[in-house]
Amino acid sequence: MTKEMGHAGASARRRAPAWRLAGDLPPLLAGAACAMAGTGVTLALTGSNSPLRAPFVLLFLFLGPAVGLYAALHRLEPWVRASAAASGSLVVNLLFAAVLSWLEVPVVGIGVTAIVAVTALMFLWVTWGRRGGRTSTPRSNA
Repeated sequence: MTKEMGHAGASARRRAPAWRLAGDLPPLLAGAACAMAGTGVTLALTGSNSPLRAPFVLLFLFLGPAVGLYAALHRLEPWVRASAAASGSLVVNLLFAAVLSWLEVPVVGIGVTAIVAVTALMFLWVTWGRRGGRTSTPRSNA
């Protein structure tokens, strides 16, 4: 009887857990950050007075350009990509803040919309670059 319980305990220890935290955590965190950033953009563009508006918008303003730059710098080492993307995100945000301040634009939604547009353009540029920038028409050797 003890031998059977010991065997059952050993097989239970050998089984892998259904959800492995180490393997599933980065995509889970990326999805949560994407949802929070999207919520921040939605709250900013709708003019909501939610207390979560400021932290979520700040998360988007940092992560949007950073993720776009991280994807664009695919040939670098991961830590170099991360630090360059974080620095580039700060540069993009400061550049837009300086331009909007110089133009004396009082509306916050315009800045958020501009960062959304720049982030979308970065992702389109990366997608186009990975395709090779070529059309699907074959070349003739004539």
